[in-house]
Amino acid sequence: MNRRILAVITISSILLTIAIIFRSKILVVGMICVGYFIYPEASLVLRHYCFGNGETIILDNSYISKSPVVLKELKKLKKGQKKIVWFRQREDWRLSYAINGFTMERKKDSVLISQWMQFDRTNKVVTYFGPVAIPDNIVHTFICTPYLVKCEWATK
Repeated sequence: MNRRILAVITISSILLTIAIIFRSKILVVGMICVGYFIYPEASLVLRHYCFGNGETIILDNSYISKSPVVLKELKKLKKGQKKIVWFRQREDWRLSYAINGFTMERKKDSVLISQWMQFDRTNKVVTYFGPVAIPDNIVHTFICTPYLVKCEWATK
């Protein structure tokens, strides 16, 4: 057999084997990398959970403060009130990939959103990427560290 063909087959076999063994890791890193451009808040949340040190992170409020879900829930809150907000992914895909089940607090001159980040380990919770359901526990292919995420902005 031609040496070049044999080399291509060998390299292809090695790459396929690596992809099969590390498919979960490759998928999670892919979500972090692709998400950086499309869903930057989600990318940061996932990256910090998989590779961070457990310190609290502060999300940029430029999108979150304008999210349709956040604006809808904010209208229901009076100053000094707080509530836990859950919503369907289709209501705001970008926000759902970053936070869902967060606490929203309307302060005197600001809004604070926070959520303890600890992904499901039971294989019962899934996140949809279009029609594809991916179990949240896939991230535990890495040694993950729970942490608190916050986002705050001033109100008028």
